[in-house]
Amino acid sequence: MIDFKTVFSVSQFARLLNDHFRTQFSAMRIQGEVAAFTKASSGHWYLALKDESAQLKAVMFRQRNVLAGFLPAVGDKVEVLAQLAMYEQRGELQLIVDVIKKAGQGNLHEQYLQLKAKLAQEGLFDLVRKKALPSVVFNLGVVTSQQAAALADVKQALARRAPHVQYTVYHTAVQGVQAAAQIIEALRKADEAGHEAIVLCRGGGSLEDLWSFNIEAVVRAVAACKTPIVVGVGHESDVTLAEFAADLRAATPTAAAELISRPTRELLADIHGLHSDLRRALRHRAQSLVQQLDRAELGLITPTAYVNSLQARLTHAVIRLPGVARRHIAQQTDGLARLGQHLIDDLGAAQTQANRTVQLLGQGLQAAQSRRMSSVDGNLQRLGSVIEAVSPQRTLERGYAFLQPGHGGDAVIRSVQQVQPGDGVRATLADGEILMNVREKTSVHGLANMDDSKSR
Repeated sequence: MIDFKTVFSVSQFARLLNDHFRTQFSAMRIQGEVAAFTKASSGHWYLALKDESAQLKAVMFRQRNVLAGFLPAVGDKVEVLAQLAMYEQRGELQLIVDVIKKAGQGNLHEQYLQLKAKLAQEGLFDLVRKKALPSVVFNLGVVTSQQAAALADVKQALARRAPHVQYTVYHTAVQGVQAAAQIIEALRKADEAGHEAIVLCRGGGSLEDLWSFNIEAVVRAVAACKTPIVVGVGHESDVTLAEFAADLRAATPTAAAELISRPTRELLADIHGLHSDLRRALRHRAQSLVQQLDRAELGLITPTAYVNSLQARLTHAVIRLPGVARRHIAQQTDGLARLGQHLIDDLGAAQTQANRTVQLLGQGLQAAQSRRMSSVDGNLQRLGSVIEAVSPQRTLERGYAFLQPGHGGDAVIRSVQQVQPGDGVRATLADGEILMNVREKTSVHGLANMDDSKSR
């Protein structure tokens, strides 16, 4: 207990108050609206939290705010875990924030965990119910927003890795109130279209942004797809319930496109390998048949007529075998040629699209350069006008003049101390010069003294 007779210095009493606040208010959860926010060059955050009738200052040091996952803005509803302290140098109370998150985020995370536990208990995420992806995909359904960066990532990955894959985009909103219903409808259409596989994807975002992929109806729609489905939502650290329900989870949309498609060069290598294996198998089969005929001929102990009959059949088979083999090889070769041509056509179309994109980017760059040059010209004109307005000639035209000694030279008279009565002075105005003689001089200080004497 403090003795009222004790006399504290300001620093001692401020430190005593600070220790008391830190002890009594060491960990508090406070919710409010961000009223002001500043990020200092040191990395620390300085902000103010308010509600309808009060406001508190707060600080969140850099080693803590790097873990926040978002940058607060004025108007954000937030929840902080903080302790109360006093900034002793100014005598101001403030909150020292340890954790900050958007208001309501905790509730969403709790809903996420509860639904995950419920669906896992039903077996919706079990490995036994997941379908195997096709070894080769030529026809793909992509469910995402037409405006999403994720779609651009998927297109780029397929063009680079597997241009032989044909895909159809099923547009849907990927966040917002209507997103869940649109995602379910898009999945239904893609599942009924007969694709070999489906990719459901979108880019990264906060828990609220990705919440459509944690809604129970969407998760069940993913699990109900008869077509093998890969889900890639957000960044590698983002994991939604739809990904648990998918047949395969991808860390990103780009990874989803890569997992679903084999590179074209690998397919071509497989085709060449199959062609070689087929030729070897045919040669081996032909050799095996000839050997069987030879063994049968050696083992015959039947009458001569039967031997002659078998010999004739053998001769006929030997004659027919090369033709059959050639026809079979020709059929396989034609099929391989058609497949190769199909791949070449797809590669040509991809190259044409890439050239068109480069041309559009070039046109956009030229337009941007033109706009930039117009902006620079306008700035130069404005700066020229400002320079002209403040030039010495314009100043003289407004009625000002500058003085120089009458005997010549470039010196400028800036003080009454530089002239004496009787000196010649040259005054320069906007349209010429005036030569004058100094009759008397009075300094500003002298004028002030004169006024004082008059007042007496």
